[in-house]
Order: sequence, then structure tokens, then C-alpha cells
Amino acid sequence: MGPAGVKFSFLHAADIHLDSPLRGLERYEGAPATEIRAATRQAFDNLITLAIDEAVDFVLLAGDLYDGDWKDYNTGLYFVSRMARLREAGIRVFLIAGNHDAASQITKQLQLPDNVTRF
Repeated sequence: MGPAGVKFSFLHAADIHLDSPLRGLERYEGAPATEIRAATRQAFDNLITLAIDEAVDFVLLAGDLYDGDWKDYNTGLYFVSRMARLREAGIRVFLIAGNHDAASQITKQLQLPDNVTRF
């Protein structure tokens, strides 16, 4: 229960590392590198869908959304589109920068929807 007995629900995630290159997969013959690299987006899509399906009050993303100074703006645009889905569902997002996010040019330049509060 929250203050004054008010109930609320939220979803928490951390260390998502969207689109992490997962270096070294190629050295393992037969490793499904493409599928494994796509796993971070699939997991994040599942998280967004769960938040909407459960009608949580907010989502807390606690650090390391990206994997260091990752410069692929498609990753950032993907993230913004998912935040927009949450906005359409009336769900706030609280984003706490992790050590990898602080180095990211994407993090510094993204225009996030107004449902996202960055710390």
C-alpha cells in the first residue's frame, strides 16, 4: 500500500541493454546469433505488453537501458516508440540512468514522450 492506504502497482526492470551486440557469439559454431541479439527487443516488448495488460500505474526502468556509448539511433527510436505505447495507455515511466546510459549519446539526445521522467 502507498501513502494513506492508497494501492498502486508498478513494473520494475533494469539492465535491459537494448540491442547489445553480445560480442563473441560468432565463435560458437551454430550459435543462433541473430535470434539471441533480437532477444533484448523481444523481452522489452513483452515488458511493455505486460505493463499495459496489467494496467500498472507506472514503470520503473532502473539503469542500463543501453549498452554504453551505443550510437545506433534506431535503438533510441525503438525505445521512444515503446514509451509512446505506454503513454497511450496512460502509464507513466520513471527512467533512472545507469553507468552505461550516462555514456550514451542516444540517452542525451532523445526526445522522450511527456509520460517519461528521467532522473
